[in-house]
Amino acid sequence: MSGFGDLNALSELLQTTSEDVQQDTTAAQHAAHFGGGAAPTTVVAKQPKKEEPKKDEGEIWDVDEVPDEEGLKLQQPQGGDVKDGRAVCKHEIYFKQSVDSSDVYLGLSDKTPGSTDCTHIVVKAHFPEHALKDIELDVTKNVLTADSDRFRLKVYLPQPVDPDEGSAKFDSKTFILTVTLPVLEKEW
Repeated sequence: MSGFGDLNALSELLQTTSEDVQQDTTAAQHAAHFGGGAAPTTVVAKQPKKEEPKKDEGEIWDVDEVPDEEGLKLQQPQGGDVKDGRAVCKHEIYFKQSVDSSDVYLGLSDKTPGSTDCTHIVVKAHFPEHALKDIELDVTKNVLTADSDRFRLKVYLPQPVDPDEGSAKFDSKTFILTVTLPVLEKEW
């Protein structure tokens, strides 16, 4: 049984190169000049195909499918600039799920440990050497924005949330702002 590599090798053998076209044209011209054979024919030269880089079978996306860094920049608020001199604060996004013993031990519900069954999104942002009064927080259905004089954070949330039902707390010992937002399950 022949493999894919055998088909590629056969394809390369059958491709016409520019040298083959040149030899065929020269032979046809000699034959017409000396009266042998048929009238000269026009040979159309095929352009050799450019070799495409070999694709890794384990890759999910091609290089051209991944947007560049400019395509990934978040839209800034009015008057805001991406390069405004403030650092982006360190942050983590967690998924929170309401489970009880019947879910954990008995498996009686249809909940899975995946993010699709989560009820809340928790965002933890680190604002070192800050007080709560120094931080401005704004939450919409899809975006969380937290700003201070030295740090900024603007992230798109992985699921739509209800900003009016969320809660936030600031730990002045660790300088961590924790924002808990309920997921809008109907829109997810």
